Amino acid sequence: MEYDPVFIATKSDDASFSIYNYFISNGPGLGKYILTEGRLPLLEFPEKLIDNEDRVIIFLSRHSSKAKVNSITVHPVGNFSTNDIGGRERNIARCAPEIQTAILRKMCDVYSGEKYQVTFEATHHGPESNNRLIFAEIGTEPENWKDVDALRTLFLGVRDATPKNYPNYVGAGGGHYAPKFSSYVLKENVNVGHIISKFRMDEIGKDEILMAVEKTDKCKGFLVDKKGIKSAGMTMIREVADQLGLEVITI
Repeated sequence: MEYDPVFIATKSDDASFSIYNYFISNGPGLGKYILTEGRLPLLEFPEKLIDNEDRVIIFLSRHSSKAKVNSITVHPVGNFSTNDIGGRERNIARCAPEIQTAILRKMCDVYSGEKYQVTFEATHHGPESNNRLIFAEIGTEPENWKDVDALRTLFLGVRDATPKNYPNYVGAGGGHYAPKFSSYVLKENVNVGHIISKFRMDEIGKDEILMAVEKTDKCKGFLVDKKGIKSAGMTMIREVADQLGLEVITI
């Protein structure tokens, strides 16, 4: 493995604690583990425990879905508009495009079943941090959190991920589960950082798009779901791209 993550989990959430126990049992030397008493997502966390701002933090968490979709997901962290779940409004954390994309690729490689949707999610909820953050989640029902297939998929995705030095892009448009971006990275040599869903694109302005670029390290441009974005959103993307000299790829 080419990275050295810090894992944060909590005893107060059955899913998080189950994932933590599986990881600590199967990968005790995988990285640094921090078990908290608080709830996830946290508004803040004790950054003094993290010795290096460039170290990637992976939160082990439950995935929630009103539709009760069985999912294994990774996603970047923060809020482009309202803070419906946690964190601060219009504030996002640094992301780790090369690592979260590598985790997704490996999870898709090792999972062969049909029960779970293995996917990115768009950027949402806190906490805030100067570190690069990823949420790694299993959802949505209690039986999923102890399902060995789901736990193994998430664990192997993290343990065996091979980050690639591909160009990094901000995703824009499409649904919350980012199906086009999730599929695209399996075929193309790109990494995806922050993802702004179609729903959030309708709520933001150019300042938030600039923030997404700033918090996606070495951002080369935008991947745009051309059928999942309105013309006003596309105009903002192109204006920011022209302003910063970035690429726009429509898929």
